[in-house]
Order: sequence, then C-alpha cells, then structure tokens
Amino acid sequence: MRRVYRRRMLEPTRARAWALLCEFTSTQPLRRHALSVEASMRALARRAGVTEPAELEAWGVVGLIHDFDYERFPSLDDHVWRGMEILRQRGWPERIVRAVGAHASYTGIAPEAPMERAIVAADELSGFVGACALVRPSRSVRDLPAASVLKKMKDKAFARSVDRGEIRRGAELVGMPLGELVALVIAAQVPVADALGVGGVAPPDLPDDPVPPVPPEPASD
Repeated sequence: MRRVYRRRMLEPTRARAWALLCEFTSTQPLRRHALSVEASMRALARRAGVTEPAELEAWGVVGLIHDFDYERFPSLDDHVWRGMEILRQRGWPERIVRAVGAHASYTGIAPEAPMERAIVAADELSGFVGACALVRPSRSVRDLPAASVLKKMKDKAFARSVDRGEIRRGAELVGMPLGELVALVIAAQVPVADALGVGGVAPPDLPDDPVPPVPPEPASD
C-alpha cells in the first residue's frame, strides 16, 4: 500500500514572516511599507472582532509578507505568483497564501474571507496615507486629517502610482465608508510613525534582526 506523505504546515508567526520578508527584501522603503500594512491589518482585524492573539497575528503576517517577492520579482508576470509558489513550497498555510494572492486584483483570486478583504483595504491606502503625511509641513501622520487624504485622492497628479479604484474597492469589501477606513488607517500608523518614516523624523534602518516591535493598538479617543 502506497503511503501518502503530507507536508507539515508551518506556523505563520510574525518572526517567520519578518525573516521571509528580509530574505527577499533589502530595500528600506519596502520593509517600511510591510510594517505599515501590518499595522493597518491589525487594526482591521480588531474592527472585525478578532481577539484571539494567534488570529490577530495571522492578519498582521499577511500584511508583512503580501509584497515579500516584489523586489526580486517586480513584473506582473511574476509578482505575487512567485511569492505564492514560494510560500507553498515552504509549507505556509493555504489561507495565508490565498490572502497574499488576493491582494492583487490581477490574480483573479476573489477576496472572500475577512482577512482577504482586509488586505485589499489595507495595501494601497496604507501607502497613500504615508504619501499624504510626507507632503505636510510636519512630515507626520500624527496631524494628518482624513479629509486631507480624501482631498488628495481627487488630485490625479499626486501619487500617480496609487490605484484609487483599489482603495475604494477595499472600503467596499470591508463594508466601511471610505472616510472611516482612512481614519482607521491613519490611527494605525500613528503608534509606529517614526519607524515608518512618517513621524517627522528620519526613520531608522530596519535590520534583519531583531524583529521590529509589534505595532501597538492605537490609543482610544
């Protein structure tokens, strides 16, 4: 009788996610983007009612690694596809692989699970919020109003590479008014603003080791 051996699933910890990101990503802006999206994903998880620490970490992990292959494989023919392939080869859980794939609309993977919907909402908007912060006199997200971000979305010359349609789609997928989602993402960035380079000071480099601190929960109003 032939035995069937199944690959043991890897536990998707934050430390493993950071190690994977750093293995494939050396540029500091991409590492900071990963931390930014992680913070937004954790905020979206809490809004969705996630309280179990391992599940909250899983949402954050998707934020950390959603673009881990981009620096090495930036073309549309490779990016995300190669990343999903690598994740499967290394035994990452399929729901993490699928969420990474769902963040790019061109994969055809429809965002269905709450975590998959959230990564669409978090990705483009996290980057756009950072861009909006950097053109303020303070160069800080801490005094960035949501209204300013919404106004910048209408300026097609600003941050041209950001897909406004994907930002709006993300808000629809998580069932939030756009202004409310913008405010959530801004609040998520504030506790890690200095590390992200949107705190009004030059950000420190993010080395392979140690793993950066977990993004704190935003302060309540």
